[in-house]
Amino acid sequence: MKFKTKMEGNVAVVRISGNLMGGAESDGVRNEIKRLLEEGSRKFIIDLKGVPWINSTGLGTLMAIYTSVQREEGVLKLTHVSDRIRSLFMITKLLTIFDTHPTEQEALDSF
Repeated sequence: MKFKTKMEGNVAVVRISGNLMGGAESDGVRNEIKRLLEEGSRKFIIDLKGVPWINSTGLGTLMAIYTSVQREEGVLKLTHVSDRIRSLFMITKLLTIFDTHPTEQEALDSF
């Protein structure tokens, strides 16, 4: 798994590619969000377009990021959630927690 961050105005967009399975790479994403929060960012989009699969540890990573952002009174949105991942979110009831949007632009517009 890899990730890349870019700023769109005051929104941090984190694009993830590869399976989200936990481990050191997932720690890197969490640390990036933590760094951005410390620098004052409060609006985040995680783009899952390049993520074919998320396991339970990866779900834990997303929940940890969500919790960190919420604790700092920020907002987290997810984009490009595949049908396979959406099904996983439905089974785990996380679809009611995560604010999902089909595209990055729609997520940006929703702020």
